[in-house]
Amino acid sequence: MKRAGFTLVEVMVASVIVVMLAAMFVALLSQTSGIWRRTAAKVEQFRAARAAFETITTRLAQATLNVYWDYDNPTLPTKYRRRSELRFVSGPADQLLGTAPDGRQWLTHAVFFEAPLGVTENDRYRGYENMLCASGFYLELGDDRAMRPSVISEAMVPLRIRPRLYEFWQPGEANRIYKFTSGASGRNYYGREWFRQPLASGAPPVHVLAENILALIITPRLAPAEETEIKGKPATVSDADFSPLAPDYLYDSSPTSVGNPATQRNLDPRTNPVHQLPPLLQVTMVATDEQSAELLGYTTAAADPLGLATKFRQSRDYTSDLLLSGGEESIESKLIAQKVGYRIFNTNVIIRGAKWSREQAEAMTP
Repeated sequence: MKRAGFTLVEVMVASVIVVMLAAMFVALLSQTSGIWRRTAAKVEQFRAARAAFETITTRLAQATLNVYWDYDNPTLPTKYRRRSELRFVSGPADQLLGTAPDGRQWLTHAVFFEAPLGVTENDRYRGYENMLCASGFYLELGDDRAMRPSVISEAMVPLRIRPRLYEFWQPGEANRIYKFTSGASGRNYYGREWFRQPLASGAPPVHVLAENILALIITPRLAPAEETEIKGKPATVSDADFSPLAPDYLYDSSPTSVGNPATQRNLDPRTNPVHQLPPLLQVTMVATDEQSAELLGYTTAAADPLGLATKFRQSRDYTSDLLLSGGEESIESKLIAQKVGYRIFNTNVIIRGAKWSREQAEAMTP
C-alpha cells in the first residue's frame, strides 16, 4: 500500500509561498504602524494647538481697560475725557517687541493686555480672583536651549529650532502697569515698557503654550454695520478683509501724544482707539505637526520658509497672504506645495469689556 506525501519540490514551493506571505504581512504591519504613529502624532499636535487657540480666545475675551471719565484739565476743566491706566496693544510682533535677540525671530503678530485673571505666586494674595494681571501672546522662532535639562548637552541631542507660541502671564503682585500710567505724568504714557521690561528680564514670566505654530494673526475690527458705513461699499475681497480700525493691524489704546504714531494717525472719532478696547478681534492661527515641521527646514532662527517677514502687514491683504485662493505666494499654497500638514483655526472674539464709543470727550454741564 502506497502512502501519500509531498515531494521536495512541493515543500520548497510551499515554503517560498509562506515566506512571501510573511514578508507581505510584516511590510503591511510596518506600514500600518507607521501610519498609526504619524496620525497619532498629528492628532496630539493639533489637539495641543486647539487647546492653545482656546486659551488665547478665552483670555482675550477677558481684556479690560477699566475706563472712567475725568477732567481734561485738573485746574481749569472744560470737558470730561475718557481715561484709563490700563492698556491694550496688538499688531506686528516686531513693532511691539522691537528687534529680536540673537538666535531668535519674532513671527507675525503679538498682543498684550490687562485682564482680571487673579494669577498670583504669593500665598498672601490667594483668593483675589479678580486681581489684575498683565497677559499676552507672541510667536518666537528659536531653539529649545532654555527648555531642556542641563544634563542634556547639544552633543547628545541637537537643538530643535521650532516656531513656538508663548504666553506672557505676569502675576498680579508683579504687575507694574500703574508704575508707568498713574498720576499726571502717566496721562500721556504711550510706551511699551510695561510688557517689554519683564520680557527682557533674566526670568521672564512666560511659558510655551504650543509648538509648531506657524502664524498668529490678530485683526481688531468694528461691528460689521459700522465697518460697512465707514467703507461705503462692500465690494471686493480686499474690501471685506480691510479693517478701518487697524488698517496695518496695529491697535494701541494709549492716549494721543506727541511721538505716538499708533494714535496720532487715527483721530477719526469713528475709529479712534484711545482708551478703548476693540469690539471684535478676528483671531487666526496656523499650526502644523512635528513631522511636517521638519519638512519646512527650520535649521536656523533666521529661517523663513513661508515668507512671513513680508506678510500680514496690511489688513486688506489678509486673504491673499493666508489662503489658497490668494495665489501661490500665500501661506496655504506654500504649505501644500511642500506637502506639509496644517490646520487653520479662525474665530471672532467678542471682548466683553469693550464699550465702543465715537465720543472721546463729553461737555460739562453747568
